[in-house]
Amino acid sequence: MIISSKLEPQLQLWSCVEQIILVPWFYVTALKCNGDSTSRHMLLVSDVQTLEELILSGSAGGEVESILLATPPAMNCKKIWLMEQLTEIAYVPKSKGTVRHYRFKVNDGKVYTNSCDPGLEVEKNNLIRVVISLPAHKTRQ
Repeated sequence: MIISSKLEPQLQLWSCVEQIILVPWFYVTALKCNGDSTSRHMLLVSDVQTLEELILSGSAGGEVESILLATPPAMNCKKIWLMEQLTEIAYVPKSKGTVRHYRFKVNDGKVYTNSCDPGLEVEKNNLIRVVISLPAHKTRQ
């Protein structure tokens, strides 16, 4: 269900978003400045290409404050989905085919690749470019 925002007429608020495929996604927090006020906007992004386009075009609603990477169990080797502070996404070229591959690095230094990409493990150190790089945040204790 879509709910229109009374604060921003062009804004749509979703009460529920369903994702049925087990692929990583991103929870983006962007700071949006309107005159004297600043507000935080949260975006759920389902793929790296869209995330990169949002950041490059400024469509994220303002300056990106943080990006959380949500990984499915098969990717993070746990029994549950994990949501961790993302610090880097790097593009990994594939020697055959046209599928785009990425390496994800999170705040504590762990690195994830999509285990559904056959042959990626062999090529994951062959990085062509860093797509997104964010400073690591210190965790509060």
